[in-house]
Parts: sequence; structure tokens; C-alpha cells
Amino acid sequence: MRNLHLTLTLIVLACALAIISCNKYAADTSASISHDLPEDKTVTASVQGIVLDENGTPVQGATVTSGMGAATTDGSGTFVFNDIQMSSRFGYVKVSKAGYFSGSRSIIIGDGGSAYVSIKLIPRVSKGTFAASSGGIITVAQGDSVTFDATSVVDAATNTVYAGIVHVFAAYIDPTDSVLFQHMPGDLRGIGMDGKETLLQTYGMMVVEMEGDAGQQLQIAPGKTASLSMKIPDVLKAKAPATIPLWYFNDTTGRWIEQGAAVRKGDQYCGQTSHFTFWNCDLPAKAVNFKMVVKDQHGNPVPYVSVTITSPTYGTVGGYTDSAGRASGLIPQGELLSLRVYSNCGTLIAGANIGPALTDQDIGTVVATVLNSTLSLSGTVVDCSDATLTNGFVNIRLEGVNYRVSLDKGGFSKTIPRCNADQVQVDLTAVDISSSVLSSTSLTVDTGAVDVGKLTACGTDPTEFVKVNVDGIAINILSPPDNVSYSYDHYSDKDFFYATSAANEQVSFRLPNLTASGNVSLDSMYIYVGASNEVYYQKESLSCNVSTFGPVGGFIEGSFSGTLYKSNTGLTATGSFKLKRTF
Repeated sequence: MRNLHLTLTLIVLACALAIISCNKYAADTSASISHDLPEDKTVTASVQGIVLDENGTPVQGATVTSGMGAATTDGSGTFVFNDIQMSSRFGYVKVSKAGYFSGSRSIIIGDGGSAYVSIKLIPRVSKGTFAASSGGIITVAQGDSVTFDATSVVDAATNTVYAGIVHVFAAYIDPTDSVLFQHMPGDLRGIGMDGKETLLQTYGMMVVEMEGDAGQQLQIAPGKTASLSMKIPDVLKAKAPATIPLWYFNDTTGRWIEQGAAVRKGDQYCGQTSHFTFWNCDLPAKAVNFKMVVKDQHGNPVPYVSVTITSPTYGTVGGYTDSAGRASGLIPQGELLSLRVYSNCGTLIAGANIGPALTDQDIGTVVATVLNSTLSLSGTVVDCSDATLTNGFVNIRLEGVNYRVSLDKGGFSKTIPRCNADQVQVDLTAVDISSSVLSSTSLTVDTGAVDVGKLTACGTDPTEFVKVNVDGIAINILSPPDNVSYSYDHYSDKDFFYATSAANEQVSFRLPNLTASGNVSLDSMYIYVGASNEVYYQKESLSCNVSTFGPVGGFIEGSFSGTLYKSNTGLTATGSFKLKRTF
């Protein structure tokens, strides 16, 4: 069975720099260490992965977005996006879940590619409070702190001065953590002040968020700053320079952006920030672009297998090939590196020495000897009229991994490697793209060739939506292509519903922790219409009828009505929703 805890897709090898104890290039500024940004295209690609908590347990009900796609993790913490548009150079996957800071991964991907990622979420823990009128110092961890000046905080939504109690949530991320790449955002590629791309060596990261007494998001006021202090790990002290660039993470583009610098004071780096997100103390490092493809002894691409590259300076980092057996990213310049490829069963199937590379490297094909058992699934798909379906696909889910197979004149086939011959359940979902209907079936299989017979794509309309009409203004958010999801907020013991569209419309509201259909009270509704920059909000509860409460995998449907407000003016509001139940 595939080990889902070995993570990082497409070998974005920048992460190798996160686990070293020294950097022989750290003091070398005589040569350029940045690259002109490679051509960045919008591609159509697929991404799947798993979301884990701090203990490595799968997280269910997390909202995942990538490109124009949105999904919710299932009971095994997994998600899949098929044929969505994204950046080829900075494909970006972002995860949100109540009680955690946002998690993310940046990937390099080609048109038609399919990547695999694993994201470990960091608990969003309160580190203390202070009065906005007087400022304060918040200790994040031993040796790590944030200092706030008096009257330096504003409401993030309205940019008005906030005068209440500030609640601070923060975490320090150790740059020497051997699994740093699992829970840090993006990857360690940055855009410098010169606008060029560079590989980064981190000396420490911190994430900080602020809330008001009513739970509203807060930020640093324009023209004001807060002070960050981060300890320098013992193994990095000897090489830590007197000053180091500061980088913030742009959670819209998935990139680290250089902004300012931190000064070394004893065993700490101290710097100023004008806004809060993830912040990083990093040295640019010399690197070259790298790509390869793994094929088996018969010339077939080998997808989703583990690849490791070991540097004598930077240690070992690993990742997965994509659906076409490809891997690419940045590697350290001028070093002899050891490359190893492992099967999904952990068996060494290929190896090579590469480098020392002074320029970009395409090492071509690495041949892997694949001897594991395989499962070959095939069948046909028809529509509701029992006619051969051509505009559709079949999704195969086996051992936590999703495989999407296009139809060829109504037929499909897929060969999947297995580590053993044990019986296992496989879930097949046939989808008719033209009519947006689907149906699913499950089989027990082992290895060899299995003809699943005829699948019928004729079932429930999978479209999820949140629709609201406020005084004649209609906000309709539908998934796909928009983002519609819900999760459980254990602090309030309520279900939190959230929807956002490509047109920058947002709708959120809460319902009691649902266990059945019926009449309930809806609260905390908030609507933002980006085109007009208008906000609608709730003062009193809205009446809501949950008409359908299906099983996990089914749908929750309902409607609501009542009064919403804009600038303290009451307006008549009605709405409806349909979301897939994930827990």
C-alpha cells in the first residue's frame, strides 16, 4: 500500500535547504544567485493529496482550493482536482480548517500533468492578548516573540482603528525540523527585490494572526509596524550572518516575497513587519533548474513513486513523480548528488549520481525496474438512456489514491501497481460531463485483469451551491467552478458554511451541529460582493429549514429567510444551499 506520509510533489527541491546545518554558499555574494523568472503559463492539470494534523492523522472536512477548483477532504483526509487551470510555475494548493492556520503547497506542473501533495496543518493556538490602546509583547515560543506598539491595530475588513482586546494566534516553525516541508507554506522558492527567482535557505519562520473580541480579523495599521524576534537554532548560529533578508508568504500566489531585513542581536533575528502572514528569515542560495522522467523497463512512465536526492551539504529531500513519471524543481548548484527512486512498496528500483551542475539540468530518462504486482481495470460507460457515453470519465479510488481515466468510445482501462495481492475495495465513479450527473459503485479486487462490466453515469446532480437574494440583489455561488464547503467549529459546536466565487463574492453562515433535517436558526451570516465592495451582515437569527440531511457522501439541502443589514439598514433576504456531506 502506498505510504501517504512520504510527501512533497514533483520534488520541489528547495526544501532541501530547510534541513541543513550549514550553507557553504551563505557568505558568497560574488556571483548571481537569482534567476530570471522562467516562463509561467496557465495550464490545465490535476492535483490530488492528503491533509494531516500535527500528529499525522488525516483531517476530514478541510476546505482545499487550487486554481479555480475547490474540494473538501473526505474521511481519509484526501482530495482530488481534475483538469483545473493553474500556474505552471507556481501551481498552488491551499487548505483551510477551523482550529488550524492555513496550509499550502506550491508546485511546478506541466499542461495535462497530475501532481500529488501532502500538507500537515499547524494548530492555531492562542498565545495571549493585549489592549490595542497600549500595545504589548506576546511570547510565541522560548526565544520567539512579537512586540506591538500602542494604537497600531485596525479592523482588517474596514481599516478602522480597533480599540478593544487583541487576541493573538501564532506559531514558530523550526527551520531544522526534518519534516519542515510538510507543514511550511508553499515551498522555498522566493521572489527577490530584483524580481528574480531564487532558492532560499531558512533560518526561522513565524506565523501570526490577530482577532478582535467579536472574532473579526485584525491587521497592523497603515504606517505602523510590529517587531518580530526569532531565535537562531544552535546548528545555524556559526553561519548566521549579521543581517538577513525577510520574506513574507503571499497566500494568494503561493510565493515568498522579499520585504525588508532582520538584524542579528545575539542569538536572535529581529525585524519589523507592516502586516501579518507567514514570515521567514532566509538567505538566497545558488541553484539550478532540474528535471527528469522515470520509466519502467518497458518504456512506460512510472507515476507517483518516491524520488530522493541526497546532497553532502544539504542532506536528503524527497518527493513524488507526477502522473507522467516526471519530476522537476531546483537543486543546489555545483554539488555531486545521489538520486534514488523507490516503488510504492519502499523497494529501491533505480539510482544515479547527478551533477555537479553549474547550469540547468535535464537528465532525461531514469529507467526503473518495476516488478510489483498490478491491477488492470477495464469496462464501459453508458448514459441514462443506455447509450455509449463519450463525453465523460471514470474516477478510480484505490488505497487512498484517485486515478482519473478518460473514455475512449465509451470504454476505459487503467493499470495500477500494487504492493501485494491482498483483496481491497476499489470505488469507481462514472461521470457524464455534458449533463453533470454521476453514479458510483464499489468492488472487491486483488490483482490481475478485472473487467468491471458496464457502468451507468446517471445519478445525482453533483452541483453544490449557496444562493442568496438580498433586496433583489442575487448572489449565486456554484461548485464547480466556485468553492462551496462546510466544517465543524468545535469552539461554538456549530457547522460553519462557506462559499466564495471567482467574481470575489463571499457568503458564510453557521447552523447548529446538524444531525438531522428540520427547522433550525441560522446565525453569523456575512456576505461580501467584490464588484460593488458591499457588505451584508446579520443582527438577529434567520429561520432555516434543512430539508435534506443525507448520509456521508450525500447532500445537505435547505433554505432560509429573514433580515440582513447593509449600513444598519434592514433588507429582506432569502436563500438556499446544497452541499455534499463530508462528515
